[in-house]
Amino acid sequence: MRIRSASIRSFGGIRDRSYRFSDGLTVLHGPNESGKTTVMEFIRSTLVPSPKRNQYPSREKTDSGTLTYEQDGEERTLRLVQKNVEGERPAMPTGTDDPVLYRSVFAMTPSDLDDEKVVTEGGVRSRFLTVPGGDSLPPARASAEEMWESSLGRRSNSRSKVLSLDSEISSIDAGIAESRSQVDRYGELDRRRSELCDELERLNGESKADIEAKRIHDIYESNVSNYDRLSRLQKERADLGEFVTVSPEDEARYGDLVSRASAAENELEQLNSRRQEEERDLRGADRRKVAARSKAIETFPGRLQAYKEDSRTLRGLESRQRAPKRSAPVTEVRRVRSMPVMVLGLILAVAGLVLGVMYTPYALALTAVGAVAVVLGARGHEVRVHSPSPDTDDDGTDAEIGAVRRRMSAFEDEVASVMSDLGLESYGMEDDVECLTKARDAAASIERMERHVLRARADKGDADTKLLQFTQRFSGKEGFQRSLESTRRAADIDRQIAELRGAISSAGLDPDVPVCPVERPTDSSSARMGDVRQEIGTIEEKMNAILDTEDLERMMDRKAQLSNERGRALEDGAVGLLACSIADDACEEIYSQVQPGVIATADRFLSMMTDGRYRLDTDPRSKDLSIRSGDEVKGIGEWSSGLRAQVLLSVKLAVAREMGEGRVPVILDDVLLPFDSGRKEGALRALAGLAGEMQILLFTCDAETRAIAETIDGITVRDM
Repeated sequence: MRIRSASIRSFGGIRDRSYRFSDGLTVLHGPNESGKTTVMEFIRSTLVPSPKRNQYPSREKTDSGTLTYEQDGEERTLRLVQKNVEGERPAMPTGTDDPVLYRSVFAMTPSDLDDEKVVTEGGVRSRFLTVPGGDSLPPARASAEEMWESSLGRRSNSRSKVLSLDSEISSIDAGIAESRSQVDRYGELDRRRSELCDELERLNGESKADIEAKRIHDIYESNVSNYDRLSRLQKERADLGEFVTVSPEDEARYGDLVSRASAAENELEQLNSRRQEEERDLRGADRRKVAARSKAIETFPGRLQAYKEDSRTLRGLESRQRAPKRSAPVTEVRRVRSMPVMVLGLILAVAGLVLGVMYTPYALALTAVGAVAVVLGARGHEVRVHSPSPDTDDDGTDAEIGAVRRRMSAFEDEVASVMSDLGLESYGMEDDVECLTKARDAAASIERMERHVLRARADKGDADTKLLQFTQRFSGKEGFQRSLESTRRAADIDRQIAELRGAISSAGLDPDVPVCPVERPTDSSSARMGDVRQEIGTIEEKMNAILDTEDLERMMDRKAQLSNERGRALEDGAVGLLACSIADDACEEIYSQVQPGVIATADRFLSMMTDGRYRLDTDPRSKDLSIRSGDEVKGIGEWSSGLRAQVLLSVKLAVAREMGEGRVPVILDDVLLPFDSGRKEGALRALAGLAGEMQILLFTCDAETRAIAETIDGITVRDM
């Protein structure tokens, strides 16, 4: 696929512009604000639309234009109408029609170029930037390293399985030695147990007197929090002071008035919002002027149909006028005078005149007959004469064309006059008639809406007045809210006070006397009794252990089990160390001799851009991109902005060539700005070489880039 041209009627700040592109590398130069980014976004939005709403320029209802491309030797056209793309979409390789990937790899602005995640994460990296099977070696090595570290540990104080087993074996050895030494202490332990039993009996008798005092004191202690809370609630209730109590009826009435006021306000806001929506259809025109022209506008849709019919008629007449004409005979009607009749009439008229004078007046009638004969003879009679006519183009077509044109011009002038009078910009007859029709409907709707607005304002004023009258005894709405909060809080405090007094009374205490009548006993005998019981239990366990050899046998069995586990852990550690060494050797061998095709291409582009100073480092054990200069390796966080742009441009161009299979054009917007002069030339030569395999469009405002491009063969330079 190759993009042939872009014709923009309206998009962003561009109106009625067209651009053509070559099959290879086209450099389009223009200063800032000349529309480079807008043209690029038009191509991106038409070829691969994006659902994002924050694109530059922002999309408008007037967006329109066409994009012509060639595919399989046939030219096709995509048409952008507002936010929709019409026409047959070009066939593109799988994945390249994804809007995010397309803008990050095939249609890049400087910010798109700076996004490295598309080539360092996910499917693009695993598909194009790694050695097949090479990704499995680092996880295998990490697993082996984890095996020997968990078994042996990196240092003598590391937490490892062998060290843990050694510690447990040492502990068991100490236990075995302790068990064997306890046999000689059995008699001493028995005497000590008897002494402790006597002391326990004495302490038990001393503690009975303290039990009752402790019980009473414990009851008071358990209610200390209740007394404290009761005191705080009583103080808080007193601090509320005097306030107007809000009854449930008052609260319900207030809620109803607020709801009515809110409903009235919402209705007024909705009406105003609907009016604003209608005013948008006016497109800034004066509503009164629109109403004054409404009768004329009302006829426009019907007359538009007649206008369209006249347009079709005009095209037919003009076509017929251009067709060759045939000669046709001409029939003329000529009037021929009758001389004999004229002479006879003249004789009769003279004779009648003479006879009338000489003999009788009735002879004058003969004079009248003669006069009529003279007139008839002079008038003559019509004779049709047929004669051949010369060729002529005037068969009435010119007159009909003129009449149609006058009707069309009259309608156009009338619509234009209305548009001009209303201060509206013209976009064509159909659009203008639609615009005027919408404006007329909007003006009528606003006129109808006025009385509803007045009624809503009156309702809102009435609701606000009633709410104000109700809240006057509470000192306004804020005073009502304070009184309501105080009423609710007072009721809640009274309820809690009643509950606390009931709880204290049910425990046998006086709610109004928070001080305990007895002191708490020291409880030293109880503490000592606990210590004695614990010591007796310990001694009896030791005595039983001396008599029971099962614990010693269990410890011996456990030691043998731990020794076997230690041997296996040592074997696992040795296997892990050996596997790590083998994996390291394999990684060095694979990553130093095998490269993916995309990496090789990107490496060549980077070498051209940096004059051979930097090459890509292809060891996938590092998840990020890195470059090599001699023996020095730099990760992505160590690059300058210019070097970062060179590396990412090289990698993305290589991915675009591989993924797009040469069928998807690459569009770049000022991506060479971070480059110095030498690297710009290297980048342009790399782009020119790549343009032999796929179409590249480079938009730039940089005069130096334009000048360098003109010196390189195969680059088409055009000014915007």
